[in-house]
Amino acid sequence: MNLVVRGMGTGAVPLPLLLLLAGALHAEVVQDFKECLGFFQGKSPPSGLVAPQPVQICQRYNNSYHYATLYSSQLRIPVYSAYRYPCSLGQGKAQRLNPWFYEPQIENRSDESEMTRCNLNSSDLQAVNADYQGGGYDRGHLYPFILNKNESATSTCTLTNAVPETHGANVRWCSKVESVTRKWAQICNKSGRSMYFVTGADSSSNKKMKNRVSVPQFVWTAFCCTFPQDKNNDPCLNGDVGSEGEDIPEYNKDFSGAFMKQMDPEKDSEKLTVSQLETRLGNITIFDNCTGTSQEDEAETFKEVDELVQKLIISADGQDIMEENSPPVPAEQSLAVDGDDLATDQGDTPLQPAGEEVAEGVCLSTIANALAPIGRVISLVTNVISTFAQLITTIVNIVRILAVTILRVPARIIHECASCLVIMVKYLIVTVATVPQDILGIVTSIILDTASAISWFARLVKHFVRIL
Repeated sequence: MNLVVRGMGTGAVPLPLLLLLAGALHAEVVQDFKECLGFFQGKSPPSGLVAPQPVQICQRYNNSYHYATLYSSQLRIPVYSAYRYPCSLGQGKAQRLNPWFYEPQIENRSDESEMTRCNLNSSDLQAVNADYQGGGYDRGHLYPFILNKNESATSTCTLTNAVPETHGANVRWCSKVESVTRKWAQICNKSGRSMYFVTGADSSSNKKMKNRVSVPQFVWTAFCCTFPQDKNNDPCLNGDVGSEGEDIPEYNKDFSGAFMKQMDPEKDSEKLTVSQLETRLGNITIFDNCTGTSQEDEAETFKEVDELVQKLIISADGQDIMEENSPPVPAEQSLAVDGDDLATDQGDTPLQPAGEEVAEGVCLSTIANALAPIGRVISLVTNVISTFAQLITTIVNIVRILAVTILRVPARIIHECASCLVIMVKYLIVTVATVPQDILGIVTSIILDTASAISWFARLVKHFVRIL
């Protein structure tokens, strides 16, 4: 590994002042990634991502540069790693190892220029293997081991490419993001382009592992599919370009996308456009030019390629992941302390082929993907049965309503007619019954009125007689 430049030491500078000056330190003393600019889209590193005591590292292993990392010596975690797919350099087999590599030149700029097996017990400037032993956290890759092959995969097992992650969060990130973004990268490669990745970790959390290594609150990854800038002088452009299987679809247009995940194991990762991620991270710039002519175009291409990826995941059934991961380790080989880096705990033993290791997180993902078709069939059958039951219920309800309606029409008519007939008969009876009573009343009234008239006439005659 080649250290491009080392960040300024803190000395007696207070921490609050150091944090305020981080951006200035980054601008004044940190040189560009001269030897590994090819891992950045447009040969332009992200801008706006700063950290205290920044160190730019061109990750070098076996005389080849495999990716680039911006590292914070104060936080003892990487800010981001930039890498590409396809880019499998070197001839040696991919190997997981224990202990992991570290960067000697962070300790001493005159030290060797390649990553080295970490034999330090402690360091003021970077994380060491002892920090993770019994620390309760996995060594979470930023540049994932499974993305490329050969020595490029081996080079990812360095502590300058790792952040502390809980085991559940590490497994979910591997199965839900790393395996999915690999599909995006395969579509990009099939289309004759190259996929540029930048994966980073938030450093705003105050939590620390063993009071030394900063524990990120969330991790994120952004990717850009486009043509390389320098096709004639690009070590990543080898026989792997465009060499995906027939089941991988093409999408002959540049595209980009991003994911972000809180380090809470239960929380799902978010799908974002690069523009959305840049805004969430504080209006930074991740890629030189890979977001399309507008946010609407970026979102549309993201949606189209995501649909291709989902179809690809369903059809693949996780077989590609299963093929690249090995059978379980023999019983006599114990797993590493936290099970995080998926390597054997054999001290400073020689490197072991990746085929002899267990990738627990990836295995869980493989099992889940292998069982996914059965789950989908069960879900489909359940949905069909539920739909058929709902259809039968609807038909029965319609028939019942029709039957009740048809039966109610004549019953209602008969009931209404009978009611009218009863009222008519009742009225007639009452009328007939009251006729004699009415006649008698009339005769009585006539007699009474006649008697009153005679009485009145008699009184009138009587008065006349008195007068005379």
